[in-house]
Amino acid sequence: MKWIIVLAMFLSLCAYGDDDHHRFPMDLHDLGLTKQQHRVVEEAMKEYQYSNRRYHHQREKDQDALNALFLSPSFDSESFRAKSLEREKASIEIRARLLERLHSILTPEQKRRYVHHLEEWDSD
Repeated sequence: MKWIIVLAMFLSLCAYGDDDHHRFPMDLHDLGLTKQQHRVVEEAMKEYQYSNRRYHHQREKDQDALNALFLSPSFDSESFRAKSLEREKASIEIRARLLERLHSILTPEQKRRYVHHLEEWDSD
């Protein structure tokens, strides 16, 4: 029972610094994780949190570059598109790495339950 509380607290920390479109659900107790699964999920979430913080730091720098493109005398839409796509790809990659790790350890039933969490995440 303690690990459920620890996991919920950890997941809430993972959302720190994240934008509203990329928050993970805070409570995964309904998945019925084993101790080994819990350990892997915890490691995956730590990696996600670290990568996500780095991403947001870089995103601020990228936003400055996008702002500079807009403020320049002539707008380079191709550069704007390329930099914006690069930024979105980085976010998707972070999420994909986490989901890949979770996918490899969850049972088919746990995956079905987790889909509900993904739907909540994407609707926020």
